[in-house]
Order: sequence, then C-alpha cells, then structure tokens
Amino acid sequence: MAELTVGGADLAAPLGFGPDSIHFRNAMSRIAAAVHIVTTNGPAGLGGITVTSVTSITLDPAMMLFCINKASASVDRIVENGVFCINALTPAHQVLADIFAGRTDQRLEERFAGADWTKLATGSPALREAAASFDCRLVEAKEVGTHLIMIGLVEAVVYGPEGESLVYAHRRYRTL
Repeated sequence: MAELTVGGADLAAPLGFGPDSIHFRNAMSRIAAAVHIVTTNGPAGLGGITVTSVTSITLDPAMMLFCINKASASVDRIVENGVFCINALTPAHQVLADIFAGRTDQRLEERFAGADWTKLATGSPALREAAASFDCRLVEAKEVGTHLIMIGLVEAVVYGPEGESLVYAHRRYRTL
C-alpha cells in the first residue's frame, strides 16, 4: 500500500490503483498546456486534430512526441501516412483549435479551409501563421491505455516572430 498524507489525513491506496478518470481529468484541467494542431497528409488522406500533450524528446536527433486517443479518426491516417506536422498555435487560432478539436460539424478535410497552409519536407500541412511548426516522420506509435504515443523524427521546422501562445487551462483558452 502506498501511503500519502493529505491535509493531515493519512490515505492509503493499493499500488497500481489511482484516481477515477473524472478526478484525474479535473486535476489535469488545472495545468496549463500549449495548444497544437497536428496534421498529416499522404496515401491515407488529409487529417488533423487539436492536441495539448506534445513535447520534445531529444535534440540530436531532433525528435518530438504527441499523444492521441486511439478512437480518433486521424489515428489511421497518421499511421498509414507515416508523417505528421505539429503546429503550435497563437491566440489568433482559437477558432481553428475548436474546429480541429471536433467542436464543429466540419469533416476532416473541411477543417483546412479556414486557414493558410503550406507544406514542408513531409507534405503534411504546416500552418503559415503558427508560432512554430515541426514537420516529422513517424518512427513509433506506442499504445498506452486509451492513447497512442506518436514519436516523430523532426525533418523540418519553421517559426514566426516571438509572440503570444495559445494555452488551455481550466477548460478554456488563455494567452501566455
């Protein structure tokens, strides 16, 4: 049993057991996270989603990862295409973040109509006005619980001038 003291009270829980998903999700909502749109294009078609779980892994070689729910419509497209582009958003992209998060009735391909996109090394859409875009070749998709950890080798980067970033905390967008 793991022992923990909270507010003076000792709590004990068996190892391997944690909070229910509601409590975990509520706790995570208190942590600010940068907002990104991850895109892909190739033989499986165009795809993209909004994500907050993104991080760099190594500098040499440059590698990044993001996490995606296995039930996402974009999973198969990213895996089959073998490429993705992580686009870090600015406050001007809040509506676009909602579109790619599936909060509108726009289908996968329709989501791209509301912004200016270009291509870098892999052919995945890179948002022209993103704070930064990291164009990656998929090297591993690791299944962990309900999600896949998508690991990519960065083949190209572009970034704009220093400015504000779009973050998500307390279940709403904020500016940093």
